[in-house]
Amino acid sequence: MKKTLLSLALALLSSLSMSAKDYPDKLVVTVNGLSTQQNATISVDKNDDGTYNFNLKNFMLKAGEQTMSIGNITLNNLKAAKSNKGDVVTFNDSIKIENGDDPTITWVGPSLPKIPLKLKLLVNEEKLYTLIDIDMQKTLGQTIHVTFGDNYQLPNSGFEDYRTEQITKLDDSYKQITVNVEEPLNWHSFASATGDFVQAANALSDPHTYSSDVVRSGATGKKSLLLTSASVFGIVANGTITTGRMQAGAMTADDTKNCAFLSTDSTSTDSHGDPFYALMDGTPDSLAVWVKFKQQTPVAEHPYATISAAITDGTYYQDPQDKDYTNVVATAKNAQIASNNFEWQRIVVPFKYTGNDVKAKAMLVTISTNADPGQGSAADNLYVDDISLIYNVDKPAVTINGHAVTLDKDEISTTATDPAAAVVAATTANKGSFAAVSELSSSADQRKLQLLYCSDDLQTIKTYTLVINKGAETGISQIKTATNNDSKVYDLNGREVKTMHHGNVYILNGKKVLK
Repeated sequence: MKKTLLSLALALLSSLSMSAKDYPDKLVVTVNGLSTQQNATISVDKNDDGTYNFNLKNFMLKAGEQTMSIGNITLNNLKAAKSNKGDVVTFNDSIKIENGDDPTITWVGPSLPKIPLKLKLLVNEEKLYTLIDIDMQKTLGQTIHVTFGDNYQLPNSGFEDYRTEQITKLDDSYKQITVNVEEPLNWHSFASATGDFVQAANALSDPHTYSSDVVRSGATGKKSLLLTSASVFGIVANGTITTGRMQAGAMTADDTKNCAFLSTDSTSTDSHGDPFYALMDGTPDSLAVWVKFKQQTPVAEHPYATISAAITDGTYYQDPQDKDYTNVVATAKNAQIASNNFEWQRIVVPFKYTGNDVKAKAMLVTISTNADPGQGSAADNLYVDDISLIYNVDKPAVTINGHAVTLDKDEISTTATDPAAAVVAATTANKGSFAAVSELSSSADQRKLQLLYCSDDLQTIKTYTLVINKGAETGISQIKTATNNDSKVYDLNGREVKTMHHGNVYILNGKKVLK
């Protein structure tokens, strides 16, 4: 008996430990438009009824050397909607922040009144993605936006943060000197490149990347990236930046050994300790970026700057390609970025999906002062700022037992002969979104569901309530085409009839007939 009780207790403890999961990842906190990054762990417990408990422990706000200790954000019994990407949870209410775990710290949260908090999260066994918006304007004069586990946008997409790489180059008297080069965090150019010719390229060329204070009108950040080309013995070296790693592998500019590449299997890191790849969980519809471009000396045959992107499964891939790659999910490219009088312009490039049966895991983005290798002129300038991935929610739709229901208002009512057994399918029409469904209530006479149509990055969620009442099944889209052995007849409401009457229209063998 004791052994049996002990076994039951161990089994219970095991099941509890499996239902509670800690997710360590990077937490990006944006306060009044300024962002900081920290490592954090969020705990998510799934209850037996399918609801979730959420706990962000020891939440802190950081600005430079200053830190404000806020406390624990705990939310219990959150209802979830199910999707093919995981469970989606939303919350919008005022909460009380609790003390953090360290009793020696003075936690600010408990001294505050209840604060308005919006939460969106996508959780599965592999990953937790979380968005939190906190309105502290009345208490601290701050609006706070938190992202956790965000692989839906490119890191340092505003080009605000930089690291220093060192290269050895030749001065005017051909003496070796050490030069500091600024490269944006999580982006890479020739100062952090690899390849047989990288030392020679750096020794004979000026740096290609600079932190700039030139920003577009309306920008929230304070910096942009300046890319410049250079001349090496009369040959133009394009200014290029990538989320992967640059390789200088050949003397000829258009040789594919000169490329940008990524591989998530690589353990190499830059001087800041970041890998030479950008992880990507989303399938965006398009890419947008702000640029300001000028050719120092106009070249009519090669007038354009360029941006290209490829979403891959994380295995090796390079741009330009040296072969046909089957590990590509989607590509986007604009090789005709014109000067536009050296004015800021927003470029939007749609992604084209390949149809390859691979899962998105990484993204290689490459931006260059010229669309053609080794072309343009020396000292061409390309400013780059605020690159973003766009996820739309296109054509949300729902069917019940194959019959389309019009989503024309927030709450939609329809009928089915057996509401509890009705097959509900919610869909969207584009790659950058998905649908999630949660069961609100169910009985023999009525079933109520919530439909969530979500952009991959959860920035947009369209919500509908679907009520299925017991009643006659309707909709001719439910009818299967009749065969010689299936001579069923339906009226235009989709109801099967046994007898046709003169003057009415029916569906027979998939065709309208007049009796």
